Amino acid sequence: MAPGFSLPRVWRRRRRGSLTALTVVALLVMIVWWLASSWLRQHPGWVAVEQAGWVAGIVSAALGVVSAAAAVMALRASRLTDRPQPRLKKLVQVGRLPPAASWRQDRRLFVDLRTAAKSDTTEVGVRVLAGMGGVGKTQLAAQLVPHLVERRRLHVLVWVTATSQDAIVTRYAEAASVLGLAEAGVSPNDAAIRLLAWLAHTDRRWLIVLDNLDNPADATGWWPPASATGYTVVTSRVHEDVWGSDIRAVTPVGLFHPDEAIAYLRSAVVDPGSREGAAELATDLGYLPIALAQAAAYIRERGLSCASYRQELADRRIRLRELLPDSTALPDEHAARLDATWSLSIEAVDRLVPAGLATPILHLAALLDPHAIPMDLFTSNATLAYLTSAAARSEMVTPNQVRRTLQHLHRYHLIEFDVVAGLIRMHALVQRATRDNIDADRIQGAGNAAADALLQTWPDSERESDTTAALRANVTALHHHTDSLLYTSRIHPVLVHAGISLGGTGLVAAATDYFRSLYQLASDHLDGDHVDTFTLRREAARWLGRAGDAAGAADAYAALLADQLRVLGPDDPLTLVTRNNLAVWRGAAGDATGAATAFSELLADHARLLGDDHSQTLTTRNNLAYQRGQTGDTVGAVQAFAELLADFLRVLGPDHPKTLIARSNLARFQGLSGDVSGAVDGFTRLLPDVRRILGPAHTDTLATREQLAYYQSRAGNPTGATSALAEVLDDRMRILGADHPHTLTNRLHFANCRGATGDPAGAFADLAELLRDQLRVVGPDHPDTLVTRREMACWRERAGETREAVRDLQEVVQDMLRVLGPCHIETASTRRELTRVQARVEDRAGAPDILPETDTHFDDVHAGGAGDD
Repeated sequence: MAPGFSLPRVWRRRRRGSLTALTVVALLVMIVWWLASSWLRQHPGWVAVEQAGWVAGIVSAALGVVSAAAAVMALRASRLTDRPQPRLKKLVQVGRLPPAASWRQDRRLFVDLRTAAKSDTTEVGVRVLAGMGGVGKTQLAAQLVPHLVERRRLHVLVWVTATSQDAIVTRYAEAASVLGLAEAGVSPNDAAIRLLAWLAHTDRRWLIVLDNLDNPADATGWWPPASATGYTVVTSRVHEDVWGSDIRAVTPVGLFHPDEAIAYLRSAVVDPGSREGAAELATDLGYLPIALAQAAAYIRERGLSCASYRQELADRRIRLRELLPDSTALPDEHAARLDATWSLSIEAVDRLVPAGLATPILHLAALLDPHAIPMDLFTSNATLAYLTSAAARSEMVTPNQVRRTLQHLHRYHLIEFDVVAGLIRMHALVQRATRDNIDADRIQGAGNAAADALLQTWPDSERESDTTAALRANVTALHHHTDSLLYTSRIHPVLVHAGISLGGTGLVAAATDYFRSLYQLASDHLDGDHVDTFTLRREAARWLGRAGDAAGAADAYAALLADQLRVLGPDDPLTLVTRNNLAVWRGAAGDATGAATAFSELLADHARLLGDDHSQTLTTRNNLAYQRGQTGDTVGAVQAFAELLADFLRVLGPDHPKTLIARSNLARFQGLSGDVSGAVDGFTRLLPDVRRILGPAHTDTLATREQLAYYQSRAGNPTGATSALAEVLDDRMRILGADHPHTLTNRLHFANCRGATGDPAGAFADLAELLRDQLRVVGPDHPDTLVTRREMACWRERAGETREAVRDLQEVVQDMLRVLGPCHIETASTRRELTRVQARVEDRAGAPDILPETDTHFDDVHAGGAGDD
C-alpha cells in the first residue's frame, strides 16, 4: 500500500461493523454453550455421554475460530485508529480565499464556470481561466466557492497561490496536515503525495484552486487527480493556446462586456453627481476590470467626476501612475497598481529565449495603433536594426527570433498575435503603462524605427485595402505619441506618404485636411521656408484640386511658386515641379490656353536643364499636347501625341508606364477628333499591354477598360458598352470601394450608356442615386457632382420632361459659373445643352438670348494626362 494511502470511509465503517457483529456472535455462542452443557448434564438420557463430548468439541472449535477472528479484527482496527484520519464535520479550508471585490459584477463567464463545476462525473477535471493581468480571473475562481458551499457541494477547499512549485507542494502539505493525513515530521513532499492519494479516492467533495499558475511546468507531477467528487480551477496569465489538452478545459477571460463595465462604474462611483461620462470612461479604459476599479477608487478619493477623470486621462503629460490610488489604498486587495500589473509578465518573457527582445518590441508596439499592427513591421530591416541595437546584440536579430518573442508575448497576454491575419493587438492601457516607462531617448529611437518600418512595409500600390488602412492608422497613432519627434529637423517621409495614401485611395477631401493640419503643425517646429514645409503646401494644394477646387489649387500653387522662386530659385527641381502643377490646375480650372502657354515655357526650361530625352521633359511634352487638345485643337493634339509616342518608345521603351499614358492619350484624342474607330482600335490594342504590365487591378487598367467601353458605345454598340462598364464597375467596387471618385465616375458612364440603350428613365434613376452619394462624399460644388446634375437634366429631357430639364440646366449653369467659371469646359458644355433643350420649348426665340452657344467639344470621359506631381 502506498505511503499515506487510507481506506475509503465506507470501507472503514463496514470493517468496524463486522468487528462488532463478531463480538456479539462470540458472546451468544458462549452463553448457548453454557446453557446446553448444564442441561445435558441434568438429562443424560437424551444423548450418550460420548455424543455430548463430541458436540462440546465442535462448539469449542467454533468458539476458538470466532475468538481468533475477533482478536485479529480488533488488532487491525486498533492500528487503523492509530493512523490520523480526516476530520470533516464542516468545510475544511486551507489557504486564504480572496475576499469578494466591491461592486462585483455577475459576469457572463461565471455561468459557464458554475455549470462546469456542477457535474458529478466529468472527464475534464481541470478548468483553466486564462487571461491578461487585471481581467478578474482570481475573482471568478473565488466566486465559485460560496456558490458551491451554499449548495452543500464542497467539503474541502485548498487555495494555492501557485507562483512556484515549492509554493504548491507547501500548500498541499499543509492541507494534508489539516486533514489529518500526515503527522508531524512527515516531509512536505510525502505529505503532498498523501493528499493527492486521498483526493483520488475520497467520497468527499473537494476544490483545488491553483491561482496565478503562470508557469505550467511548476505543476508537473502535482496536478490534482481526476475524480468524480473533485474539481480543479487554475488561473493563469499564460495564453489559452498553451493549455490545450483533453483533460483540461480552457476558459479565456477577457475584458468586461461594455454593459458590465458601465454598470460597475455607475455602482463604484457612489456619488450620483459624479457618474456623468461613465460610459465614455469605460471605453477609454478599454473595459479592463482592474483599470475600472482603480480609476473608481481614485475618483472617490479625489472627489472627481468620470468626465473630469477622462480629461486627465487624455492628457499625455500626466503619467498613468498619477491617475491611480496610492499603493497603500488600492481597492479589493489589489497586489499592484495598474501601471505595474504587467511588469512580472514582461520580466518572464524577457528571460525566455531569445532573451532581451521583449522589452524593445513592446516599446515599439506601444507607439502604434492598439487595434491592428501589421506583423511585417516587426520583421522589417528598420525594426531588426533597432532591436539589435536596443538589445545590445553583436549579431543582427533575425525575423525568426522576433516571431518567437512575439509568440512569448502572446503567451503571457501582453499582446494578441493573430497569425492568420498577420496582425498584432495590444491593449491601450498596456501601451500607456509601457510608454510611461520609456525615457525620451528611447522613445525617439523606437519612434524613428517604427516610422522607418512603416515606410518599408507600405505596398507599392495605392489601392485601398485593410493593409493600407491599418498602416495609416499606425502612422496616426505614432504621430500622436511621438509628437514633434518625427519632425525635429525634417518631416519624416512616412507622414507625407500616409497623406498621399489617404488621397490615392479616394479620400481626397480627407487628404486635403490632413496636409493642411500637418503643415500647421510643421510650421510650429520648422522654418516657414523649410523645404519640407514647401512639400506639405504642395500636397495640400494637390489634394485641394483633386477634391474639386481646381481654381483654389491653382491659387495655392501660385503662392507656393512665388516663395520657391525666392528661396530655391527658378531652376530648382522643386520649383519646376510646382510650375508643372500650377499649369495642370490652371487647365483644370478652365484656362486651357494659359495652361498650354505655361507648359510651353516649362518645356523650354526642362530641355535646357535636363535635355530633350529626359523623362521629365517628355512628360512636359505630354502635358502640353493634352492642354492643346483641351483648347479645341484635337487634330493638333493627335499629331503631337503621335510624335511624342515615338520618342517615348525610343527613350523609355514600350513597357514604361509613361509610354502607356501617351498611347492612351493618343487614342482618346483620336476619338475626340472624330476618329471613333481609331480610338476603339487604340484602346483595344492598349488594354492587354496595360493588363500585363500594370496588372488587372491597377487604376490605369480599369480606366483603359472604361474608355474602351465608352468609345464602343459611341461606335454604335451601347448594349455591349453597358455590359463592359458594369464589369468595370464591379471591379472598381471590389478594388477601390464604393466611394472612390473613379467608382463614382464609372457609375456616371454606366448610367449614360443605359440611357443610350433606350432606357432614359433607368438612366435618370441611376444618376439620382449617384447624386446622393456624390453629395455625401465630395460635396455639392465638386465638378463631378455638377456634371451628374447636368446629365440628369439631359435624360429628363429625353424622357419628355422638357420644361423641368430647362429649369434644372439653368440652375446647374449658374452653379458652374460660380464654381468653375465661364471658361471651364464643363460650363461651356452645360450652356450648350441648355441652349439645345430650350430650342424645344414653345418660346424658341428666347433661347439664344439667354446664354450663347460655344464651340468647345465636350467628352464625359476623364482625361488621361500625366497630371500633377
